[in-house]
Amino acid sequence: MRKSEKIKYEIDPNNKLVYTRTGKKSNVPKYREVIDGRIEIDKKNTFIYHAKKPQDSSIPQHIRLSGNWSLDENHDLVLTLDEKHARNAGDELTVKGVIKDAKANKLAFSAAGMNMSGQPREYILNLEGSWQADKYNRLTFNVKSKKGETGTLTFKGGWIINKDNQVVYIYEKAHLKTKTKETRTVTFKGHWDITQKHRVLYILNKKINSQFDFEVGLGKPLARGLEYKIGIGAVPSKERITLFGQWKVNEKLGILFEMPYERGELKRVVFGASCKLGKSGNLEFKLKNERGKDLGIDVKLSKKILKDQGDIFLRGSASKGEKQISIGAGWKW
Repeated sequence: MRKSEKIKYEIDPNNKLVYTRTGKKSNVPKYREVIDGRIEIDKKNTFIYHAKKPQDSSIPQHIRLSGNWSLDENHDLVLTLDEKHARNAGDELTVKGVIKDAKANKLAFSAAGMNMSGQPREYILNLEGSWQADKYNRLTFNVKSKKGETGTLTFKGGWIINKDNQVVYIYEKAHLKTKTKETRTVTFKGHWDITQKHRVLYILNKKINSQFDFEVGLGKPLARGLEYKIGIGAVPSKERITLFGQWKVNEKLGILFEMPYERGELKRVVFGASCKLGKSGNLEFKLKNERGKDLGIDVKLSKKILKDQGDIFLRGSASKGEKQISIGAGWKW
């Protein structure tokens, strides 16, 4: 390639790489070729295009492009080329498709298109990284390489909690060819933990710090769950989320909140608490975390709900008058 020329890369609507050679002064395309081939993303999150015998022998058979990954408004993958591609730094390549699946350390993206013969094809592209929540309680995926972060995918749509206590992301996908939109969902498989007064965690993989740390209001106990107020988005929409579960008391462990998950699996959050007898004869618990700090959650449980455990705490309260009694959570204060 002569010094006066520049190579520009694009992705066409069928997810094929377009190779354009332009003149430096006029910037008028002198040569343009749509290259038949397949897309791959390696474990270092590098974009690779494997070309099938390009007509121009000067075009590499394997084109490797690095940069920062992001997500556009239509939930397509965007690669912004970095400084390694001096003349192309800042150029954007958009891979069109849909989000296929989400794991604790991986995002799977399905890129569909057609080959030169008009036959449909699909590529599953895997980005490596970890999940977090940003300051607006939006879901984000941090794409990483050995040298550090290579971009953040921000999911700007809303999310809910389903009946299995899983976080479900909901978004609309526009199809330009058919001028239609469809609603798609991505389900995250993890479990909840509550350790601070105004925060709840949805943990995907604690070892790699892949988890959603949401900022919420004070928890409001329900008969069959725990409700929070939450703002989601840069212009926050006020929502209510509910963790579904059952309240129990264990004399040795403390207050238990058991949440059902997929396939009947149960996860348990254990709280310490101070307890006193209420005016109506119910037991009133103020929940605490493992360090004994108040979580701002007051749980009132009837003797009927507590069954035999209720008698234990009623006798404890009565023996100490109106003073509170404390129950642990498997640790010493």
